[in-house]
Amino acid sequence: MTAEEQAAAPAPAAATPASLGVTELEAWLSPPRLDTYLFHCGGDAGLALELYCWNSQLAAAALADTCHLEVALRNAYDRQLAQQFPDWSVDPTSRLFTRTQGHGRAVAKQISLNSGSLRALNDARRGLGANPSHGKVVAATTFGFWTKLTDRDRTATFWTPMLRHAFNGAPTRGEVHERVARINKFRNRLAHNEPVLSTSSGLHDRMRDVDELFGWVAPAAAAYVRAISTVPSLLSQCPASGLL
Repeated sequence: MTAEEQAAAPAPAAATPASLGVTELEAWLSPPRLDTYLFHCGGDAGLALELYCWNSQLAAAALADTCHLEVALRNAYDRQLAQQFPDWSVDPTSRLFTRTQGHGRAVAKQISLNSGSLRALNDARRGLGANPSHGKVVAATTFGFWTKLTDRDRTATFWTPMLRHAFNGAPTRGEVHERVARINKFRNRLAHNEPVLSTSSGLHDRMRDVDELFGWVAPAAAAYVRAISTVPSLLSQCPASGLL
């Protein structure tokens, strides 16, 4: 086809919600996932698709805010850990994840947690080359890795001597750990594009957790992210009534 013929050819019809029927949507989303949206839309397939796409935008916006917190949290933790254990993520002589304190069940749990942390560090280093920098390994760790550092059985070995100093306002270990653990699960839900479209999903509570934890870690950065977040505006654009 010549350039002239291409220019004269009619443009392909734009896709619309109405152009996808239930069969196509089920093939795309799977029947169980589609049913969630159909339920909230009275069986209207077109509206269900709009709701699904809106949910995806909302999840992406919430994930962005959560990721901003994740960066701040891991850097705050790293600053505290590195004061006593420089380059702990790449130093083969580092004793950070060999330490225990107490006796009996507590020590057994600490040994198990330490082993899990070392496996997670090995996973983070994989694919980063023979001699990755400390910063690259820290950046490659998962949110779950940091979540385990405030486990109750690590109070004496991590929280009291180091990590409590990462927070403003003196929150307790339990207050921090509960929020980090909930946010970790929430982050995974967002990353897998799961429904966050109703109050039963805990969206408002989890975003409150993000804001509170962020404020304890980096108040100025938390205020900035709060100001630029697109979550509030997206909440006001929900295509189905009565969800939020």
